Amino acid sequence: MKSSGGRPRSGAGMVDLPRHVRGRPNPTGRMYFSFEKFRGTPRAWPVVPLLDFVQDGLFWRRCRQCEALAAKRAADGWERAWVSASGRSYPLPQPRGDGGPAVFWAAVDAAEARDRTDDGQARKTFDALIDFYKTQPAYEKLAPLTKRDYDRHLAKIGQAWGSAPVASLTTVLAQEAIDLQSHTPAGARYFRAVLSKLLSFGAARGYCETNVARVTEKVEHAVEPHKPWSDGAFEAFFEHARPGLHLPVYSALYTGQRSVDVLPMIRPARGANAIELIARKTGAEVFVPIHSEYQEILTRTHIDHPALHLREDGQAWTLAAYRTAWQREFTSKTSKGAPAQVSSEKAAAMKTLRDGAFVFHGLRKNAVNMLLEAGNTEAEVSAIVEMSEQMVRHYCRDVNKRRLAINRMRKLEECWKETRANLFGPGAAAAAK
Repeated sequence: MKSSGGRPRSGAGMVDLPRHVRGRPNPTGRMYFSFEKFRGTPRAWPVVPLLDFVQDGLFWRRCRQCEALAAKRAADGWERAWVSASGRSYPLPQPRGDGGPAVFWAAVDAAEARDRTDDGQARKTFDALIDFYKTQPAYEKLAPLTKRDYDRHLAKIGQAWGSAPVASLTTVLAQEAIDLQSHTPAGARYFRAVLSKLLSFGAARGYCETNVARVTEKVEHAVEPHKPWSDGAFEAFFEHARPGLHLPVYSALYTGQRSVDVLPMIRPARGANAIELIARKTGAEVFVPIHSEYQEILTRTHIDHPALHLREDGQAWTLAAYRTAWQREFTSKTSKGAPAQVSSEKAAAMKTLRDGAFVFHGLRKNAVNMLLEAGNTEAEVSAIVEMSEQMVRHYCRDVNKRRLAINRMRKLEECWKETRANLFGPGAAAAAK
């Protein structure tokens, strides 16, 4: 790249440099750029080196930042500052001082970031509110997975209105943002909830007067529990699925935990009577007594490895790898998406599982059902599977119906003699003997 009249040459094209930016080639022909305001005059500023290539986006960002630089002579040299559009001035080190140009530009970036924060706090913008919210206990106490979901929606809020004052948001604008996500009702519902939470937090701290999201239209989203596995589904899976997928299914069935907690399980010590873990979604400590049948499975499959769930080659499963293997097994596809060479019996079994909508999370409902049918209360089930009692009731509607029907029939049988006499007359009881 060669210089011609202060215009750097890049290939066959010519690129106009911003005002006060100059390019010079070294003996090898490589171009070096610098910001030289008032060059050749008594007011000339000391040179500010630009470290990046003209093809890079960062180069042009540096050029824009140069436009906001200020310099004035002082008794011991020059004083530098970066001045924002709002008029705030941030002092800078010398471009050729300790640490050189890299330290200077890092200070410019820091000043720019600080100004965004200062400006956002002064104007009470969404960016400032989000940053403030993330420093508070209300955010810090969120469980890791919940925090991840919050971060995703807070980022959407920042993209939509980051530099706008929170008080400028109207119910109409909030509803429009929610409607834009209506193609995924669960996501739209979560977005509305996070926005409402943020606005309530901000209203109590002077960022806005009211929570305008509170009066937006609620997103209708009926969540149906996953289908529990049938006996036939278990038989098809354990007969035809690859062996490395088996133990996590047993673990999910006997502990009732989510896949994100099942796959990373640590192998319990020999003779241990419980599995202990921290639920990733809620951050709660979970204590699951080991069922006798599950204990036998653990004993029979024991390998001296700290991880409980291993692939056929003895390496620990990761959640992502297990999900990928599960998908390939159920769809009978190779890693490249082509049909896998499997027996007709296996293909039919996997198709039955797919058509029946038997998924890993359905094992959690199996666990809930078994615990309830064994006579555990909803509170006891909630403690074992780390699920709210409300969700336990939601998961177990069919179980509750069966339990009610059984109880009603038992009561009917207990009073059948009296009922029979009422229906068929006093002599019916003696005739029935």
